[in-house]
Amino acid sequence: MKGISHTMTRAGAAMVLVAAWACTTSAPRPATLRDVRTPLERMADSTERLVRSAAQTSDSAVVWAGLTTSDTVLSDLRARLLTTRDAVERTSNRLAQAAQQGEKVRLAIIEQTRGSRQADDYEHYWLLGREKLTLARAYSAEAVASADSALGCPQAACAASRTRLLHTQVNAASGATREAESLVRVAMRFVY
Repeated sequence: MKGISHTMTRAGAAMVLVAAWACTTSAPRPATLRDVRTPLERMADSTERLVRSAAQTSDSAVVWAGLTTSDTVLSDLRARLLTTRDAVERTSNRLAQAAQQGEKVRLAIIEQTRGSRQADDYEHYWLLGREKLTLARAYSAEAVASADSALGCPQAACAASRTRLLHTQVNAASGATREAESLVRVAMRFVY
C-alpha cells in the first residue's frame, strides 16, 4: 500500500505542477484574418448583402401571401397575414438601408474617381437599381396597407377577398426587389 500511495502522490504532484505552469503561461492567440478590402468595398459588399437578404425575405413573403389565399379559418388567415406583413416590412427596411448605403458609395466613388469610366458605370447601374429599390418599397408599402386592411376584417370572407390583392402586391414587390438585386450587384462590381 505504501508504494502505491507514494507513486500516486508523485504523479499527482507532477499533474498539479503541470496545471500550475499552464495557468501562468499566456494562452496562444487565435489567428486573425485580415480584411484587405477598403472601407468603400466593405460598404459595397454590405449593400449587396442587404439587397440579397431583402430578396430572400421578399420571396418568403410571396410564399406566405400565397398560403393566405387558400385559408378559410379566420385565425389561420390572420396568423399568415401577420407573417406576410412582417416579411414585407423587413424587406422594405432592408431595401431602405441598402438605398442609403448605395448612395454613400455613389458619392464616394464620384469623389474619388470623378469623370472616370468606373464612376460613370457605377452611377448608371446604381441609379437604375435605386429606381427599382424605390419601386419595391412602394409596392411593399401598398402590401403592408393591404395586410392591415385584411387584418381589420371581422370575417374570413372579407379578409380572404383582400388577401388576393395582397398577394398581387407582394408578387410585384418581390419582382422589383429581384430586379433591384441584379442591378445593384452589377453596380457594386464597379467599386473594385
